[in-house]
Amino acid sequence: MTQNFKPSEFDSLWGTESVKLAYSGASYREVNDNVCRALGYNDHIRYVVRSLDSNVLNQPANQNTYEGYPDYLFDSNPFNDVQYLLNKEVVPKTLAVLNYTRAGNRTPSRDEYGSWSRYKVFGKEAVLQSCPELGHFEEELVLSEEDYRNIQDNVRTNVLQTALDNPQVTFYLFFPPYSICYWDALVRTKQLNAQLSAEEMAVEILLEAENIHIFAFGENVELAADLDNYTDSLHYGEWVNSDILRWMRNGEYELTVENYKSYYSQIRNLYLGYDYSWLHE
Repeated sequence: MTQNFKPSEFDSLWGTESVKLAYSGASYREVNDNVCRALGYNDHIRYVVRSLDSNVLNQPANQNTYEGYPDYLFDSNPFNDVQYLLNKEVVPKTLAVLNYTRAGNRTPSRDEYGSWSRYKVFGKEAVLQSCPELGHFEEELVLSEEDYRNIQDNVRTNVLQTALDNPQVTFYLFFPPYSICYWDALVRTKQLNAQLSAEEMAVEILLEAENIHIFAFGENVELAADLDNYTDSLHYGEWVNSDILRWMRNGEYELTVENYKSYYSQIRNLYLGYDYSWLHE
């Protein structure tokens, strides 16, 4: 959800020199470890932009998604870093990059790094092919006590505490603008209320920090329903990333203490009442 951001656009809007460090499919814990590592080594960081993937809000706070997660790279012991420096995969890959550069080849720019947008097919056909057939659901999904505990622990440990520990840094957090097919699936599987309750709970927690700004774009139905913006039900093109940066800079779609409850009430009614029939024609 952040791989298609362009640091040059952020720099133009905020007057900074930024670095993009996106971790595909990472857990909240894995992303936070990297944020904390950066903040611990650089006193000049002013902003952090981070996606809050809605579908993993209720992960345990210590959840890892990367196999063989290298905890040793995030501690203060320099000696165990030999596991990385002498890794049988790292050495040949590093040599390959050096040889690539020596041969005069152009390495990706900061904007191109990690970006996949130019390699994907977008549009209704591509999106609908990625959506599974859903059966008929009778029972409404309800968050369990364990879900509530996980959300509390995950958000407080891996997002809120980092902001509280670094009051000099402004955190721009956003819930990604998924496509209308995502909302359709939540309604059809009777998970919409549970999902929005999880997000609302997370927002209430995060608003405890004055240096956190949270954004959610669910009311922008025009964006979600234009499937030319998407390559599947979740992932959007780089032009949407550009819009997200501009919206955040302008304070559009921001959730605050005053408006977040009304926002989630509006979104519930909006997507429960939306006519999804055109998706299934």
